[in-house]
Formats: sequence, C-alpha cells, structure tokens
Amino acid sequence: MTTDVGLIRSAAPNYALDLSIWTVLKWTVAICVAIVAVFPIVWMVNVVFAEPGVPVSINPRLLPTSLSAGIAKINTILSETGYLHAYYISITYSLLTIAGVLLFGSMAAFEFALFEFPGKRPMFAIVMLSLMVPTAVTLIPTYLLTANLGWLNTMQGLVVPGLASAFGLFMLIQFMRTIPREMIEAARLDGASHFQIYRHIALPMSRNALVTLAILTFMQTWGNFIWPLIVAPSPQMYTVGQVVGLFNAPFSHVTVDIVMAANLLAALPPLIFFLLFQRKIVEGIAMSGSKG
Repeated sequence: MTTDVGLIRSAAPNYALDLSIWTVLKWTVAICVAIVAVFPIVWMVNVVFAEPGVPVSINPRLLPTSLSAGIAKINTILSETGYLHAYYISITYSLLTIAGVLLFGSMAAFEFALFEFPGKRPMFAIVMLSLMVPTAVTLIPTYLLTANLGWLNTMQGLVVPGLASAFGLFMLIQFMRTIPREMIEAARLDGASHFQIYRHIALPMSRNALVTLAILTFMQTWGNFIWPLIVAPSPQMYTVGQVVGLFNAPFSHVTVDIVMAANLLAALPPLIFFLLFQRKIVEGIAMSGSKG
C-alpha cells in the first residue's frame, strides 16, 4: 500500500508537467493562428489611416498614424464612385437571399426531418450529392437558364439561383430532428394544421439554427463575386465585390491606399456581423451537428 502511494505521488508531478506543456503548446498554436488571421486586417487599416505617399513597407508600424487621412480617403471613394449604390445592391441581394434561403430551407427541412413521404431518401441523397459538385460545374447551365428567363442584369437573376441551399437544408434537418414528436401529435390533437405546426412549433424551436444560417448566408452572399460578375455585368447592378474588383484591376491607376480603403469598406459588414454573432454561429453549428 505504501509503495502504491509513493508511485502515485511520483507520477503526479510528471502528469502536471505534461499537462502544462500541452497547454502552452495549444496556446502558442492558437496565438500564431490568430496573428496570421488578424495581421492582414491590421495592415489594411494601417495603410488606409496613414498620410498619402508614406510607404508602409519602409516605415512599418502597428497602429494607424492619421485618422483624418483615412476618413478623407473613404469620403473620396464614397463621393466620387458608385460605392453607395453598390452597397444598396449588395445589401438588397444579401437580404433577399437570406429570406429565401430561410423560407425554402426551413419548409423543406420540416418535411424531411419530421415526416415520411415517397422518395424521401433518394431526394435527400441527391441534395447531399449536390454538396460535392463544384460551383464551376453548374455555373454555365445556371447562367443559360437565367438568360433564357430574361433575368440578366436584374435582382431576381442575382437572388433566385441561390435560394436552394443544400448546406442550409442539411443544417436545418439536423436541428429539426430534435423536435419531440409528442409536441407535433399534441398540436394535431388540438386541431392545428400542417402549416400551423410548422409556423408555431418548428420555427420557434429552430431559432438558433435559423439565426446561424442567416449569418452564414449573409457572409457568403456578400463575398460572392463570380455570379454577380456573370449575370449582372451592367454598372447599374454592380455589387460591392465588383466595384472592389475595379479598384484592384491592374490598370486602374489607383494608389495603394485608395485600393485598401475600398477593400476595407467591403470587409466591414461581414466583420461586424461575425464579431456580433460569432457565438450564435458556433452554438448553431455545434447544436445542429451534435443533435442528429
């Protein structure tokens, strides 16, 4: 007995040492990843909020040096380009896409998750297989269909092809499977219709997943560049991504600080959304993945 106690006591310091080394290693890796992720944003802000003509690469710094110079650059972009109109197009495009993805995704997930119908498994398998198909493969057929409908350079041409989200459907199905069947049966006994069950039971209980899907859809739609570039080439339908692409063009003859200011304006909405709702994103994905 004494020998066993001695062995436990001798092993305890080694275990504590291994644990502390592992903790330090994890924090070191986490800090390095955070620095790599945040550094481009900090560098962009430093270039924007600096006096024009001051080379940042020659005179490196960690903090902005001229707030007024950065504000002047941003005012120049907003007043002399169509950036505000592009903001309007991008926000409208994003909000309509979010509304459509949530509506159609939640209705389809409600049926797939809680009810049985002929062809359910093959249909769900096809939807899941679509996640493996690269976007470039479906780009030309989708464009031809949109052009045949006469939707080029229109808001519906931007929005409608993105309303069917296979990822959103899968995410909502995993979440709605956790809804107790007893609640649905009780609602039926109380005389609730099929749509009332969807409206008053499925949607409120899937709020976290819907919020998470809305945020992820916004971030994806806001950063979408290829589809708006193809289906809406008219300057009147330019999104923020297309306007930033004009600034980044090789022969745009725009200084680096102005280009950085345009990129900063484009990056602000998704950054703000992520900082405000990052907990909802993590919670929604974790809950939808663990409850299935």
